[in-house]
Amino acid sequence: MGKYIILTNKDTYQTTIESKGLEPVETYDFIFFEEIKASYTIAKVTDDSIKIRLYEKYEGKEFVNEIRVKFFESFETVEDARAELDEMVAASGSGPDSKYTKLVLRESTAV
Repeated sequence: MGKYIILTNKDTYQTTIESKGLEPVETYDFIFFEEIKASYTIAKVTDDSIKIRLYEKYEGKEFVNEIRVKFFESFETVEDARAELDEMVAASGSGPDSKYTKLVLRESTAV
């Protein structure tokens, strides 16, 4: 099975990365004006029946949802998922050479 998804984590929104049926491949920090705004983890799906747990804090309330992995956009290869991350950074209003935004690979999670 060659299916990869991208999980997002930021201050108000967290996704479960460690789960049976899911293997984290690499994590990137999205940095905006020298501050980490979000982290994106590319994960390999090894079990299509799993659910991803989402935690959200909004207006002083906490919400927990479990979403089936089939509802996440998936990619055939890690390279396809990386290309999507590059497009997300470009859509933030800056290109790959921007001095204001960048995507940085976390060394400790790369495989």
